[in-house]
Amino acid sequence: MNLLEHSINTLVKEDIRMASFFQNEKIDFCCNGHRNLGEVLKEKGVDEKRFMNDLNEYKEALDGNGEKVNFYNQMDNEELIGYIRSTHHTYTRSVLKDLDQYVAAIVKAHYRHDKPLLLAINSLYGKLRVELHEHLIKEEVDLFPLIMDERFVEAKKEIEITEDEHDAAGNLLAELRKITNDYTLPEWACTTFSATYHNLQALESDLFRHIFLENSILFERF
Repeated sequence: MNLLEHSINTLVKEDIRMASFFQNEKIDFCCNGHRNLGEVLKEKGVDEKRFMNDLNEYKEALDGNGEKVNFYNQMDNEELIGYIRSTHHTYTRSVLKDLDQYVAAIVKAHYRHDKPLLLAINSLYGKLRVELHEHLIKEEVDLFPLIMDERFVEAKKEIEITEDEHDAAGNLLAELRKITNDYTLPEWACTTFSATYHNLQALESDLFRHIFLENSILFERF
């Protein structure tokens, strides 16, 4: 099987543990997971031989470390929506609550250390926070009930809106990663600054999996 000819999300559907590999390689497996792997590597100028060697080694290591994690493929709509809400929506709200405190604290404490960086983090996080809070509510109040009630024509319209919001959140996360130099801590960073970067990366990782389950599993059913 030539993996280069497959879509990225196909590989992750087989085992969601593959998500970590693509995330480390900065390959989008959620918002644009439908794209062909070979095309994406060429577009990014990635050495295909090196990448595929690393990918196969990663897959072999996973194969020797327990069964594939792909239980969501067998879930019906109700089960999958319940899982998304209890796992990802709950986590997003929890980590945002922590980040609200952390971001405010580091802006106040380190403003004079690097004014442009702190203001950029504060601005981008503020936009991301609003985007995500509104997004979760729209899914829970608008989209998910339509799917549960099998009102699929209406649901498809909401899905288009939801996917646009996924892209918007992904762009904000990409900007945060860019301005923080891939979350490289400044030499003057304190414990709270470290916690801020840690939680932003954890939010990013969880959100990518959240978006993957919706875009590549749930939404593809309609």
